[in-house]
Amino acid sequence: MKRLATLVFSLVLLLVAVALLRHWTASAGGRTMLPGLLGDLPLPAPPGVTTAALSLGLLLLGAFLLGEILALANLPRVSGALLFGVLAGPELHQALDLRLPMLVPRDELRYLELIDALAVSLIGLVAGGEIRLDFLRRTGAVVARLVISEMSGVLLLIGAGLAALGGFVPLLSERTAPERWYLTAVLAAMGVANSPAIVTAMLRETKAAGVFARTSLAVTVVKDLTLVVLVSALLAAWSATHATSGGSPALAVAWHLSGSLLVGVLFAGLLGLAALKTRGRLDLVVVVVGFAIALAGRMLSIAPLLAGITAGFALANLLPRRSVRLFRSIDDLLPATYALFFAVAGARIGIASLATLWPLALGLSLLRLTGIWTGLRVGCAWARVQPPVRTWLWTTMVPQAGVSIALAAEARAAFAGQPWADALHALLLAVVALHEIVGPPLMRLGLLRSGEVQR
Repeated sequence: MKRLATLVFSLVLLLVAVALLRHWTASAGGRTMLPGLLGDLPLPAPPGVTTAALSLGLLLLGAFLLGEILALANLPRVSGALLFGVLAGPELHQALDLRLPMLVPRDELRYLELIDALAVSLIGLVAGGEIRLDFLRRTGAVVARLVISEMSGVLLLIGAGLAALGGFVPLLSERTAPERWYLTAVLAAMGVANSPAIVTAMLRETKAAGVFARTSLAVTVVKDLTLVVLVSALLAAWSATHATSGGSPALAVAWHLSGSLLVGVLFAGLLGLAALKTRGRLDLVVVVVGFAIALAGRMLSIAPLLAGITAGFALANLLPRRSVRLFRSIDDLLPATYALFFAVAGARIGIASLATLWPLALGLSLLRLTGIWTGLRVGCAWARVQPPVRTWLWTTMVPQAGVSIALAAEARAAFAGQPWADALHALLLAVVALHEIVGPPLMRLGLLRSGEVQR
């Protein structure tokens, strides 16, 4: 109780302090004093530049504090970061028409996009590092059947549900036929995603070890790798068909995928060389490479997430000893990076769109859960998997987090300029938020019932 009171008091104090600073900045007319050789000259600055650091600090500290508060109730910290982003962001402030100072103005969010880029790259590196060839060789046939069955169940149920009810959903009914197809395909594919990060964290927290734990992790990472390729191909096809310049969409998709793999292998080599030549900490190297992967994504039209997964996979399997320090450095960076990434994502959630989309978000969640359960029941029978895996594996496929939000960010970027891009992004984040809250407790239940938790 004392820790809870301290966290709540710190959070309220942070919000009050930032609100006062915002009020003082607004009273000063938004001007800044730039010292130089000619003295202090009041010069106008681009909107959001001078105070973006305040938003960054607020989102980082606020996401941490609210995440710790939710953790006391056995809820995921990433949900706290998302929720704080919503509370401090401009969308809720505008929807409620508050007379108080805006804590995170919309102009400042665009200067935090670099955090998104870094987080996507690190998420990819971590997810790729969890894919181990030795385990896949031993259980490859079983994992493949489970992945195929689970993905098919989710894709078919969500696709059929949207096809049947799409006429009653403005997001779909008001679109042209090609747009409706792309939206349905993206929503169904995103339903397949779950969270290697949450699965790994839950396994470490409970110290679960055994067939159930290994199978759940293998299915998660292989499925998400397959999904990243699928979604990247879908988004690349959209970008290619809507590009102003000429060129073959098939070639654009082929380069998008093969180029991502090539860039990932290249950066794996660079990280391995850095680990060999550098004796100290590798945090700065990892940050520079993360930004470089993101920059390569923009310049070369590749998928940063897929490149990161490729790099992590290559490091973990080709350079296992040399990559230990690299992944340790990434683990040290992830808490702060995740907090900012999820908080910025929450600040971008369109509250007005979400107010009209929540029935669709709930419907998609129910279709996804049904598809997961049905697909894995069929897959376990096909692969001849015995209990407790057959009974409880579905609970480990429910959580969504980093990879899902990273893919939602990629979809938002691919559909930028379309009038429905923000509504789609808000819907995807709403579905992820539901599964962030429901998923970890369900997975904990499955792990306990599996009998593999080390008490």
